[in-house]
Amino acid sequence: MRATAAPSWMAQHATIVFSLTALVASYTALGLMILVDRGVLPGRSIPSLIGWDMEEASSLVLVLVLVATTFSITRLAEGTAGVRALAARMTRWRLGWRWWLTGVAAVPAATVGLAVALGDHVVAPTPMTLLSELGAAAVGLVLINVAEETTWAGFLQTRLERAHSLLVAAVLTAVPFALVHIPIRVVAREIDSPTELVPQLAVLMVLCTIIRVLLGGVMRGAGNSILVVAATHTSFNRSNNVDGIAADLLVGQARPLAALAAAIVVAALILVALRGRLGMTERLRLDASEVAAPRSSRRGTAEPTSEPHLDRGPARR
Repeated sequence: MRATAAPSWMAQHATIVFSLTALVASYTALGLMILVDRGVLPGRSIPSLIGWDMEEASSLVLVLVLVATTFSITRLAEGTAGVRALAARMTRWRLGWRWWLTGVAAVPAATVGLAVALGDHVVAPTPMTLLSELGAAAVGLVLINVAEETTWAGFLQTRLERAHSLLVAAVLTAVPFALVHIPIRVVAREIDSPTELVPQLAVLMVLCTIIRVLLGGVMRGAGNSILVVAATHTSFNRSNNVDGIAADLLVGQARPLAALAAAIVVAALILVALRGRLGMTERLRLDASEVAAPRSSRRGTAEPTSEPHLDRGPARR
């Protein structure tokens, strides 16, 4: 009797259990990283041995904690079938080229265009700069963003969409998503005193809500592919960061504002394109395709039958 009750309870409360566990585990791990960074604990020079700084090392620690929590709770809530389905979404690459193009290029291209409209100038990057950017984007995608979006898009946002619209689920996901990034900002010295905490959290909440709406839309359009969602996250980071592709192409001060505006514009266009597919009905359809996928694979079909239609425009409910 108890053996069957526990998974049922976990399945019903998976989002709450995950959020609490992830926050406790990540704050514990990142608290230790802050102590290392401040010299209270030894090891501050270790990341530099591989060319990383403490912020990058802390980001890796965070995603390792999050992905371990994600797969543990998925195993408890849905068993090995749930784990296999989540892992399959992490490497799903067979889908319409339009969503790959959207995920990889839309935000950077919009960032450059908007920055130029705001007064910045475009410069031609050197081949070495482009090669370095490609390497940095690949590292960010493979080591950070795939694991990160397995947690946020693949686990939490997906489950919240079963009870809410895409927009509401994105806002709810943005809360723990923002909270776990606060210690990273402490490591990066962007928060140096308690008085800066509330303003930083407020700004971060706005940014995270925009990102979660953008990534939630990509997840719907790209047929539940975590890989494409992670690529979109990477492209936003490389547009927003001071050492990303947008910074390599632009001279001026408008890039940060342009990157944020680009995320809003791209998200809005995706939501318009997916009109009629933003409610719970589409989420349940996508979930059903995950159940059908292993059966299709045994018949020799690699993808759910609904996915070849992704390029044909938004489906009607």
